Amino acid sequence: MPAQAKVERIALRLAVSDKARLTRAAKLQGRTLSDFMLAVAREAADLALNEQTRFTLSPEALRKFTAALDAPARENPALRKLFASPSLLEK
Repeated sequence: MPAQAKVERIALRLAVSDKARLTRAAKLQGRTLSDFMLAVAREAADLALNEQTRFTLSPEALRKFTAALDAPARENPALRKLFASPSLLEK
């Protein structure tokens, strides 16, 4: 992935002990504090987004899920009646 221009800034207030901890972790990885914090923030963002947009299934659950998707639709009289009646906007 090509590097993107860094044009935005985020200000962060934190305790001295938190900054020392982050700085120590960054040095252990041979990174600057900014690079370390950005990498960790990206990982946390990816986790949060993935929790809301992806799911995993066991092989058995996947088989059942795909079978349900592939099965023909069941007749639903209430739904058929709803779609047959005029909408609120048409009344």
